[in-house]
Amino acid sequence: MNCKVLSLLSVFLLFSCAKKELFIQEDLGSQTIENYSFEEPKVVGGSFYIDPVLGLDEGDGSKENPWKTLKHVLESGKVQYYKHSENYNPDSDLILVNENAPVKEGDELVLMSGYHGNIALNNFMFKDEWLTIRGENGQKPVLSQFKLTGAFKNIYLKDLRVIKSSYDGNDNYWETEVLNSSNRGSMIHLESINFHGKGSYVKFNNVHASTTENTNGWSAKEWLDKSASGFNLRAVEHVEIINSKIENVAMGISVDYGSDNFSVINSEVLLFSHDGMRLCSNNIKCYDNKIIGCIYVDSELPEYRHHDGIQSYARGDNNNPGQGTLENVFIKNNLIAMIPKGSNNLHGNLQGIGCFDGFFKNWIIENNVVLTDNYHGIAMYGMLDGKILNNTVIDQLDGNDKSPWIVIKNHKTRGPSQNSIIANNLVSRSLSYDQESLNVFEENNYIIGRDKFDLLSEIFENTEDFNMNVKVNDFTRKHIIDKGKTLENVYSSIWDINGKNREGAPDIGAYEAK
Repeated sequence: MNCKVLSLLSVFLLFSCAKKELFIQEDLGSQTIENYSFEEPKVVGGSFYIDPVLGLDEGDGSKENPWKTLKHVLESGKVQYYKHSENYNPDSDLILVNENAPVKEGDELVLMSGYHGNIALNNFMFKDEWLTIRGENGQKPVLSQFKLTGAFKNIYLKDLRVIKSSYDGNDNYWETEVLNSSNRGSMIHLESINFHGKGSYVKFNNVHASTTENTNGWSAKEWLDKSASGFNLRAVEHVEIINSKIENVAMGISVDYGSDNFSVINSEVLLFSHDGMRLCSNNIKCYDNKIIGCIYVDSELPEYRHHDGIQSYARGDNNNPGQGTLENVFIKNNLIAMIPKGSNNLHGNLQGIGCFDGFFKNWIIENNVVLTDNYHGIAMYGMLDGKILNNTVIDQLDGNDKSPWIVIKNHKTRGPSQNSIIANNLVSRSLSYDQESLNVFEENNYIIGRDKFDLLSEIFENTEDFNMNVKVNDFTRKHIIDKGKTLENVYSSIWDINGKNREGAPDIGAYEAK
């Protein structure tokens, strides 16, 4: 299956500053618009079936005589895989483990409905082909956890669920050491360990990860005590998540330092008590996702003091936030909303896209919708060669002074933001950048006004239903429709959030009305 998404990369931008002088924006890198497509690993070998209801541990893996559970298959030596021959030497030769096992790279493990256990694998590599683990069509296989550590490579998960509360041990799923010995018991945890080597090349397609399937009756304390994170990546490169759902979680997706070349496409993070996504690595594509429903947790833990739809910070060699530079991150066509449809009495005070400890170099944030009741709609502290284009950043609640802004600030300690532009955005409260910044400009934006919540119904089709399409009327014709600036070789100057072609001058915001 191909999931084609156009990615952005830009060249020189021609635009004018507030003084109406003409500038050529240079040193933004040599970039072009190119296609992105998901390449699904091919099954070049055999298919082996696993059925918790009808299978037997002593089966042969055929459709007629399946094995019992995925956990048993992986832990009983039925799969050939590779590992490094020397610890602390990721360049050492690979040696084959379980040489006579029936399952090898290029094969697939096909899961039938039922509970398949908690999976924890250390050093699980495939050289030339992939191992596919997938749910059979129409079936509902479930795991309570999936964890890879050490050196691993070429593993593909598709069409299955990872639900922590499905754990069938004697202890509570949120307390048992089996699931919670480290990393707060994330449902899906990928971590390189230097002693063994590097983890890389793992793909997830239509994977549903959740702490439990229903949290409607949970109190704030239950959210704090029981919720687990969805995906947690630590120093793991080339990971892709597409068409997936992460629900009822603490952190939705955490891409920690050193997890470069990550993509999350057409996926959902729903009901989270921490951050929706934390993107703290280089070369990231975050396209066409929904991050909805922030849960307030009354806690003194520092990491729970503010919530973000998408958060990022750089790290230096000392691993302290704010000391490094993160490069080439593209956040496009996403919906971020503090409160889900139908409201939520535990909703948290969500910041939209918050990047407070840069530097952040060559970041492009475009065609996103942010609905929140906080000041930080899009906030970049330390932006280099960046673009914030055609975003719709709107207040979600009436009746208080809080409403979101778009801002580029200087790094807190290391100097000014540079060579960046804010253009064609539609925002509730304000739009600004530090005057000490170098070659940073804003133009062709429209500020609705922080005290004009009633005006939203005149501009948008239905904000409560997340329908942020712009109405065509006298007001929008005057202020929004055709009032944007066309920027050369920029995705959001060609298409809107739904892929609708922008003809002529683009409309301001994420949607094209005409």
